[in-house]
Amino acid sequence: MSFSLQQDSYQIRLLGPIQIERNGAPIGRLESRKALALLCYLCCQNKAVSRNQLTELFWADKSETRGRGNLSRVLHSIGQEMPDVFLADRHSIRLNPATQLWVDVLNFESLMAERKPHLAAAATELYRGEFLEDLGLKECPEFDVWLTGRREQWQQRVAQSFQSLITHHIERGEYDRGLRAATRLLALLPWDEDAHRQKILLHYLRGERTAALAQFDRCRQILADELGVEPSRETKQLRSQIEMIDGIPIGGFSMPQLTPVEPLYERNEAHTWLVRSFEEARRAQGKFTLVEGEAGVGKTALLDEIMAYAAGRGARVLRSRCYEYRSGLSFGAFVNALRPLFGVQHNLLATAAIDDIWLLELAQLWPEVKGVQPLPISPKEETNARHRLFEAVAQALTAAIKQAHSAVLFFDDLHEADQPTLDLLRYLYHRLKGYPIWFVCAYRREETTPNHPLSLFRNVLVREGELAATELAVIGQESVIQILRQYEGLSTPQVRRLAQFLQEESEGNPFILSEIRRAMEDKQVLSEKDGIWQMDSVAFDEHFCQEVTIPVAVGAVFETKLARLNPRARRLLQIAAGLGREFQHKQLLAASGEPEEWIEVCLSSWIARRLVIEVEMDAARQHTYRFSHVMLWRAVLHELTPMQRERLDLRINEMQQVDGQATTAGRATINRIEELTE
Repeated sequence: MSFSLQQDSYQIRLLGPIQIERNGAPIGRLESRKALALLCYLCCQNKAVSRNQLTELFWADKSETRGRGNLSRVLHSIGQEMPDVFLADRHSIRLNPATQLWVDVLNFESLMAERKPHLAAAATELYRGEFLEDLGLKECPEFDVWLTGRREQWQQRVAQSFQSLITHHIERGEYDRGLRAATRLLALLPWDEDAHRQKILLHYLRGERTAALAQFDRCRQILADELGVEPSRETKQLRSQIEMIDGIPIGGFSMPQLTPVEPLYERNEAHTWLVRSFEEARRAQGKFTLVEGEAGVGKTALLDEIMAYAAGRGARVLRSRCYEYRSGLSFGAFVNALRPLFGVQHNLLATAAIDDIWLLELAQLWPEVKGVQPLPISPKEETNARHRLFEAVAQALTAAIKQAHSAVLFFDDLHEADQPTLDLLRYLYHRLKGYPIWFVCAYRREETTPNHPLSLFRNVLVREGELAATELAVIGQESVIQILRQYEGLSTPQVRRLAQFLQEESEGNPFILSEIRRAMEDKQVLSEKDGIWQMDSVAFDEHFCQEVTIPVAVGAVFETKLARLNPRARRLLQIAAGLGREFQHKQLLAASGEPEEWIEVCLSSWIARRLVIEVEMDAARQHTYRFSHVMLWRAVLHELTPMQRERLDLRINEMQQVDGQATTAGRATINRIEELTE
């Protein structure tokens, strides 16, 4: 006969209403509130506590002998309800490490010590209210002093835990989670101004301006009612930043669409990295930041989020996009980015003292700088004039920084910038080193050749140790599933089918994925009514089961990439497409009739421009290449006329037949050699 003794387990919750359970059931009432207080005090200690210390806490009005006797009696009564929880000797008492005892305050501290966000989130779930809520012993003043101090410590500790968790969510762009955490914190500590400020910022980052301003009003009212004080200067500045004047926020930043078309899946790490890069720049310790990625991968959407965050932190955000002008128009990106500084409503010159010599230079690019006339420039003075212009722009930015205390200069599509624009950008970065300004740009590396001005500029930054760069990759199928789950009404099988199709066709490119979905809505494959979506499987099979038509916007992106090739290289790429999405070097050589040197030059150029990628050599050590995207391959293939396609197919067939004959002859030779050697 065998049996097993199951050890009792205990759960004790001290944050909020006190709860004590034994094997999942509440224990009976202890003999007194003093016994409950003693139990709670000992559960908070991770070390042995002397009997003398306990008698001073709870029986200071009694003699030492009587106090120790009362302590022994109360411990005995606790032991009746909770056997083996404590180890006691003549001198001290401590928790029994062999007992299955879980205490929320000890677990909270253990989770926070790991310094991991998911564990910090678990720790905040343990907080249900004030430490040892509704427990107090007026007859034990020493215990009440300890309890008051501990309540203040736990209040600060929990607030810091929530605030760090909220900051983590903001850094990662997880605004919904951050808002939930801020709401929970304010439910517990409604007078916590830092939590109010974080919630205001989160509403702003979600594009909820009205909710953000309403939260400020609630903050002001609560602080007045509870503490009799006004919101701090930082909170008021945040409100001022959010307020709009004729559609333009204070600081000259035109707020972008803050709620993106798609959530920023798989961008949390990049979001955190960029937020921290901005914060370093606010401390005048930033580096020149570049965000790399192919067209449509989501650089602009991510940076829109970061610009909104920066504006919410009070920075003056100046932004523009670079364009390739055939007419030689220089500094266009700077003209657009800095124009808000000289606008009628937010004219920097009305409050900043800038010397006339710099105003003369600024007037060359910004006619809004009135009251001065641009000076004619002689050819001999052109070099010095360029330097004066650069310094004038630096003076304007310096004045803007002093007004807002920090600034951001963001250029999108920097690969389109010309040499003068990059020269000015480089000058400003080095000239304003040590100022709280963040230089951040997005670009496509495949659009820059080794001799491209941006490539040279980037190399200089790398050599100087002044570059901070990150690259955005495509998203995975699980993220596509998460996107489709927003379509309320679609069944799980439909979501899975659509996700697989969209992932295969878009290959994880968010822009292409979005355009395909738009085409599906145009074809009524996906339709929405009153917030409920439906999928027409018949229409899906009709329009999308075979080769998908390339969306117009996607085709325009591919055409821009292909237009940079010269006609001969583009013709060779068309031949490569005729060989299939994957092709071998020897096949392209045989099918095109081009010299091998020219083919190698083109292959190198295609790889640099990310038109094709090199695949690992097969067992026969054949060099194989693949078009970087299935739709790019189709777009190039469709450039062939029917007659060109027919001729190419004939040539490919002839080549395959020759290869087949050579393979057969080679196999016969090998067999003959094997026969002779047996």
